[in-house]
Amino acid sequence: MNKPLGSVIEGSLTGGLEVRLHPDISVEDMRVGKFLVVRGRQYDFFCLLTDVCLGTSSDRILVNPPHPEDDFLLDVLSGSGTYGTVNLSPMLMLNKFSQIPPIVSSGASLNGNGKGKKAKAETGKAVLASFEAQTNMEWELLPVKTVPSHFSQVFDANENDFRSVFGWEDDPTRKNFSIGQPLDMDVPVCLDLKKFVERSNGVFGKSGTGKSFLTRLLLAGVIRKKVAVNLIFDMHSEYGWEAVQEGKNVRTVKGLRQLFPNEVVVYTLDPESSRARGIRDAQDLYLTYEMIDIEDLQLVSRELGLSDAALDNANILAAEYGSSWISRLLEMTNEDITIFCESGKGHKGSISSLQRKLMRLEKLKYLRPISRQDNLKSLIQSLSAGKNVVIEFGNQSDLLSYMLVTNMLTRRIHKLYVNKAEQYLQSKQESDRPYPLIITIEEAHRFLDPAIAKSTIFGTIAREM
Repeated sequence: MNKPLGSVIEGSLTGGLEVRLHPDISVEDMRVGKFLVVRGRQYDFFCLLTDVCLGTSSDRILVNPPHPEDDFLLDVLSGSGTYGTVNLSPMLMLNKFSQIPPIVSSGASLNGNGKGKKAKAETGKAVLASFEAQTNMEWELLPVKTVPSHFSQVFDANENDFRSVFGWEDDPTRKNFSIGQPLDMDVPVCLDLKKFVERSNGVFGKSGTGKSFLTRLLLAGVIRKKVAVNLIFDMHSEYGWEAVQEGKNVRTVKGLRQLFPNEVVVYTLDPESSRARGIRDAQDLYLTYEMIDIEDLQLVSRELGLSDAALDNANILAAEYGSSWISRLLEMTNEDITIFCESGKGHKGSISSLQRKLMRLEKLKYLRPISRQDNLKSLIQSLSAGKNVVIEFGNQSDLLSYMLVTNMLTRRIHKLYVNKAEQYLQSKQESDRPYPLIITIEEAHRFLDPAIAKSTIFGTIAREM
């Protein structure tokens, strides 16, 4: 076992643990993000190092500090007068007394009848089986509900600790997938993708920290393990065919289409951009004004500059003209608007303002008054057939287009899956169970703005989990 790094001296469930390092442990070896394990009496606490601090036993040391070259005095003060502390955030508790017991076999007695070698071999196998059982023990993982006792010892997380928490990649009972390694260890960190796809998940980080790389890795794992089908709204063309790797040297990495050519289909809202980047088999995707609902406009009201009054009058127009209300509005003259409002069905100023704002839709390449091809039906058929779909935006990647298209398509696909789920609940037939679907979006906080989340499909999905 590794030597202990320090002892728990203070802490709370909400504030984390404070650990005083032992005198022989250098504070410079402690780095934020490091994984540590606190060995309590009943539980082991799997923790993340969140802060590193320096402490002294007396303020007089700071008033009259030793000379930097006085090694003797520095050594005398180290560990007693001066010391290092680290703050830990417990992430999981591992119950020490819930392990699967190891297989223990009693060795055969050796005798002189020529069976001694066989008995030794059997004993060796029993010892090996016992060792393998101990190293592959399963622990009961629990959410953190308490803290370790005073002076519990803290250790570096070893390979067995990581295996206990994250499992083995080749575990036949789980859909584990390795997503990387700790910074200071050569141990795979695995994710159970079957559990992963059951909940909404987020990848957060500053620009340049590798969010897109990690997301692409997670999506590749989902496709490889066949735990769900993916619908990816690719705002910056990073997931479909290829992506530019960050760094000094400009390099490209393969996208999902190249990695899984038979399982990934690419649709594009900007055919010229996709073909210029070498994607020859991307399918064109066109949407119509009739597909736009009031909910979609409410989501992009900030981008279009729509007021509440404009949205109220949009509801009036939709009630009058049905799904073709946007096309009818864009064709109206000032006289037409006046006649419509004289019937007491709207406000002229608000409708005229709404018309001017919605004229921006005419500049979007992928939006048409009428489309002869039902691309959306083809896209839904691809998902139903188990194909993973990447929708590229190309040069149409402004926030207006991204939010509008994403909400339009997700709303229809969500309705389809709700119907499938209701059919499965009625029939109880396994063949009717809808295959899990993951919808990947960027700029997710825009879709979950508290001011509009209650009335958007993403707010509904977030609430339903």
